[in-house]
Amino acid sequence: MTIRHIASLPIPRPARRGRKLAAALLMIAVTVLTNTPATADLQDIRPDREHSPELVISIIVKSLQMNDPENDAGIATVYRFASPANRLSTGPLARFSQMIKRGYPNMLNHVRARYTPIEVSDDRAVQTVWLSTARGQENGYAFHLSRQASGEFDGMWMTDAVIPLGRNTAEEIRI
Repeated sequence: MTIRHIASLPIPRPARRGRKLAAALLMIAVTVLTNTPATADLQDIRPDREHSPELVISIIVKSLQMNDPENDAGIATVYRFASPANRLSTGPLARFSQMIKRGYPNMLNHVRARYTPIEVSDDRAVQTVWLSTARGQENGYAFHLSRQASGEFDGMWMTDAVIPLGRNTAEEIRI
């Protein structure tokens, strides 16, 4: 990976973010720079009130890119960031893993991600991410997140849905 790829990672809004955010960003940057799977690091990343929606999407996308088919650590990370409502319809983890592998295979082990500007409104966020396969095919996905309002994940940004947008054409698909 090149510095250009690192520059394409979304940058969370400047604010009080704390050490956990800095550690997560550093892990992502180091992983991109070294281009080596950091499976142990992926297994440690969890939802946190300090994570911005941009960072959550970056973690999810990187986890899918680095998923190890032997243990599906990347998919497990993605599942941890699925909202409770999302988990009700897609879980448990074994079922979620099969859903990703069968329904979203182009997300796994993609070679590049391109992020469009995120749209945040109150406790909802939407961002389109274009993922490139090794063959150069670019597929779009709209990530829908919400900030949880109660329970174990109160105040944390989590994924409610990922909507496939299809292949990119000469005129980029917009949502």
